[in-house]
Order: sequence, then C-alpha cells, then structure tokens
Amino acid sequence: MGRAWIAANAAAQPALLPADARDLLPVDHLAFQMMALVDELDLSRFEAAYRSDGRGRPPFAPRVMLTLILYCRAKKLMSGRQVAAACFDDVGARLITGNRYPDRSTIDRFLDIHATAIIGLLPQTLRLGHAEDLVDVSVVAGDGTKLAANASMGATVDETDLRSQITDLQQQLATAQQQWIEHLTPKAQVPTLFENTDTDTDTGRRAATPDTTTSDPRWRRIKTLTKMLHDRQAALTRLQTHPASQFTAWQDRLKRDQQRVEQANDRLQHTLAKVHAIHERRSHTTAAGGKPRGGWDPPPSPDDDSRVRRARAALAKATARAQATTDHPPSLGRINTTDPTSAIMPSKQGGYDQHHNIQALASKGQFILAINAHPNATDTQALTGLLKQARANLDTAAITDPIGAALFDTGYASTDNFTTPQPANLLLIAVNKHTNPTSQQPPTQPTIPDSWQPMANHFNNPENRELYKRRAAIIEPLFAQLFTRFGRHIHARGDNVTTELHLWATTHNLLKISRHRHKPN
Repeated sequence: MGRAWIAANAAAQPALLPADARDLLPVDHLAFQMMALVDELDLSRFEAAYRSDGRGRPPFAPRVMLTLILYCRAKKLMSGRQVAAACFDDVGARLITGNRYPDRSTIDRFLDIHATAIIGLLPQTLRLGHAEDLVDVSVVAGDGTKLAANASMGATVDETDLRSQITDLQQQLATAQQQWIEHLTPKAQVPTLFENTDTDTDTGRRAATPDTTTSDPRWRRIKTLTKMLHDRQAALTRLQTHPASQFTAWQDRLKRDQQRVEQANDRLQHTLAKVHAIHERRSHTTAAGGKPRGGWDPPPSPDDDSRVRRARAALAKATARAQATTDHPPSLGRINTTDPTSAIMPSKQGGYDQHHNIQALASKGQFILAINAHPNATDTQALTGLLKQARANLDTAAITDPIGAALFDTGYASTDNFTTPQPANLLLIAVNKHTNPTSQQPPTQPTIPDSWQPMANHFNNPENRELYKRRAAIIEPLFAQLFTRFGRHIHARGDNVTTELHLWATTHNLLKISRHRHKPN
C-alpha cells in the first residue's frame, strides 16, 4: 500500500468550500473583531465627504474601507499596494470587502480625503476604552522615540539651494513642454477659447483630443518634472512658515551641554574640597602624635587623587562636548525636499539619519491618549502640546476625569515646562540622571538652575518617588508594541505622517479593547 497524501489539487474542488464565506474563518478571527469594533465608531464625518443624492459612480462604503485599512495595519500591511494585494490573497480582507478589490489609488485617495476624520478616530477609541475601564488617567506617562523617515539625508538642502533647484526645474519643465508641443501633429492643435469643438468631423475630434499618451517618454518627463517642482515649492512654503526649527533644537542642546559643564565643574570643586579636608585631618592627626587613617604611608597629592582625576576627566569630556556643539551650529533654513516634515536627528545606534521624533502619552496598560510627530530632535518643547492634545481628546470622548500625575524623563526638563501651567494635577519630570527614583534615600541633586529646584523638591517626597517608578512600566512597553506591530519606519510623508500615526494609535487601541473583551473570565 502506497503513501497517502493530501493532494494539492484538492483546492480546485469548489464544492468543498462552505456556502457562507464567514465559515472560512474562526469566529474569533481578527477580521470579525475589527468589523465589530468599526461598527461601534461614528463615521458620519467620513460619509459627509460624499454626495448625498446618490448620483455618479458609488464609492466604497467608508465602513468597508476603514475596516480594511485598520485590519491590514494590524497585520503590518502598511502601503496601499500591500492593502490592495491583501484583497486578493487574504481571506480576512476578502471577507471585509465582500470579494471586491479596491486598487492602490482608491486606498490612498481614501486616506487623503479623510485625513481629518481619521485623526478624529482616536478620541472615539478613548470613549470605547473608557466604557471597558481601560482608560485610567490618574497616572499617565509620556516619552518620545525616533522613527526613520521615508526620505534620504541627501535630499536636505538650505534655502539657497532649494530656490536654485526650483529655478532649474522651471526651466527644464518649460523646455519639456515646448518639446511636447512641437511633437504634436499640426492637426492635433489644442482648441482656442472661441473655437467650435462640437463638430462631428474627424478633424474636430482630433483637435479636441490631442494624442497625450502616457507611454510617450516626453509626456512622462513632463509629469515627473511637474511633481518634483511641486514638491520643492511645497518645501519652500513650509520652510518659510516653520523657520529655525533646527536652530531651536541646537540651542536647546547647547544649553544642556553648558549645564553639564557647570555641573561637572561643581563636582570637581566639591571633590577637591573633600580631598583637601581629608589631607588636613591627616596632618592634624599626625601632628598630635596619632596614627592617621590609612596607615603611615603618605597619600598621593590632591591633584593625583583618583577621585579628582575622575572628576577632571568628566569635566574635560563635558567641555569637549559643549565645544563640539558650539562649533557646529546648524545652517538656518535647511529642509528635506522629499519629506519636509522630517529632520536630521541623532540615531540611537550612533550617527545621524533622517527621522521623525514621535511623541506619545499613554495611560496604564499602554492605552494611547495622544500621539504626534515633533519637528525637533529634543523633547523639551513637545511636553505642553502633548498634554494639551491628550486633554482635548479626553474632552472629545466626554471623559471629564482630570489627568492626575503626568510622568516624564529628563529629556523634558526645562524652565518653561516647570513654570508653564499644564493640564495635569501633578507634573513629575526627573531634573537629571542623578534623580534616582528607585533609591530608598532622598536623591542628591547636583547644581541645577533655581527655577528647577521646585521640581527637584518633588522627588524628596517618598510618595512621588514611588509614583515615578511607574513611568517606565507605562510608556516604554508602548513603543516596543508599536515597533513590533508597525515597524520602525514611517512610510508616509509630509502631512500624511500625522494621519499614519493616528492610524497606528487607533489600531493599537482597538486591539487593546478587542483583547480585553475576549479575555477569558
């Protein structure tokens, strides 16, 4: 008796498929979960973008398109082409669309048209999460991380180079248009304003519809140059409306480096004073005829003491870092022509790359309250906007609970953040790395600005130190979850980055709600 196999041609027997397509998937499949959750969302803002009289070709229902996009985001299918392909080879996607196949252009156009409505989905997830007791704003935490932009550092130029590129592209486009006009046959003249184009003659038809085939390389060159010119003009507009963002980030970095120098110098002076005091006590003990601590061997001089050497090395390192920052100010008016919303930022692995600084605020259980892209590499200026965005989202979701304690790390420490009223009952920001919230003793504070002292005093309270320990457990797993689900790259560009981030947050929160509902009792 020969071996028995499940033959590959068994899939060609349509009679073995279930009569109901829903029977192809288990009842707890992600597609069913996402369809049920989207049914609970208010999509009136999506529907208002379409004609209400029913005329014209009907579009895909917003509920279908949104469910499809969120379902594919949850499966790490990010681009329009990947989503369109899923409608052919993913059973869940085919079930959502009813075996219809929206193409890539339809999906991208849906995201462009409904960008504002997509941003408005995050408060709705807060409403659903609050009903499931998943939104607890008594303690929230915020942080930022760098995600790679869909752009190259080589496309970053200053304003002078950008204007030069625009002028050059305008000249190239004019030349290409002239070549295209000369390419047209004499009979294929574009009709003038008063020319009669209603004639039924063959000449009239050719005059009204010149041969503009997209396969012609001349025509494709015109389209390419037009897009390049439009992108650079948009970059110039953004550069003029968002001036000196790179310079502000450099100023913040220089200020922090100078503060490190002051702190290192204070530690050196304190160490020197301590070592000199030890030498004086030793001299007094020896003069009195007693045995000095450490034995009779003479100790090294204060300058050769290991503690002093370490303090001097730390001061030299801080001074060199501040000098390097001072010697390399950014060029004012630099922008990336591929993605004007991105910037050159330090990478966690070292070096620099084109990044977005993603800021997020979350509650217990990593439920996202607010998310955005900050234009600077530093986080100090992102705190107020992040908290205000979270408060606005909570108000939109009809959640009136006040934000209790808001926890942030040292990257957000600044005089403005400490003195500006924030929409939180208690703001805890570690003023420096020496603020050790895990210590059993009150933390020791190096020299800090006077305006920072009230915040530093918060950590003298054991309850606040205990509260601050929850920061890492709330916010840091969030970014690990986002990286696992969506990757470490932002595929969108420009203003679409904000739309993409809110799609991430909406998908993330909906999955939290779904898992909570399906959790075994």
